[in-house]
Amino acid sequence: MKTVVKTVRIVLNVVFGALLVALLASAIAIVAIPACFSGTNLTVLTGSMEPGIKPGDIVVTRGIDASNNSNLSIGDVIAFLPYPDDPTVVTHRIVGITVKDGESFYVTKGDNNNDVDPWGPVVASHVRGEAMYVVPKLGYVKQWFGAHAGVSVTVAGVLLIGYGVLTFWMSFRKPKGSVPGEE
Repeated sequence: MKTVVKTVRIVLNVVFGALLVALLASAIAIVAIPACFSGTNLTVLTGSMEPGIKPGDIVVTRGIDASNNSNLSIGDVIAFLPYPDDPTVVTHRIVGITVKDGESFYVTKGDNNNDVDPWGPVVASHVRGEAMYVVPKLGYVKQWFGAHAGVSVTVAGVLLIGYGVLTFWMSFRKPKGSVPGEE
């Protein structure tokens, strides 16, 4: 019995430790780093940027505004608003740049699309960010937790409380043989 309890304790510690490390690494990758660069994280919903960026991936961007959009060049992946009155953000690659009256316009295209985007050149003021890196498949997890926030918090709370109670209880158990006359 003693070895079973010890094995269970080790397994629980390893599992919860690994989950904690994964959670912290994910939080740093998709929340903390973009915040340092005035960016955000965006979940990819379509296959227009395959094979490099797939549905379910998270694209982490650095913020772009009028003061720093001149650094953009052909080949950069940007997040932008294709239509002025629509909050939908699209993430595609710049395939052409034109400047008219001192303002930059970006011709964009999804890597998996045959033609340039149908909405025409994107005005610089509609660019919201430049892709810094991609976190594969974590977007599915983000979407699920976003859609099931109540269940997620409840399950996480129950697991943490259960782990705390189990750890607390195990700390008071004395191993067999530690009390004289007991084996």
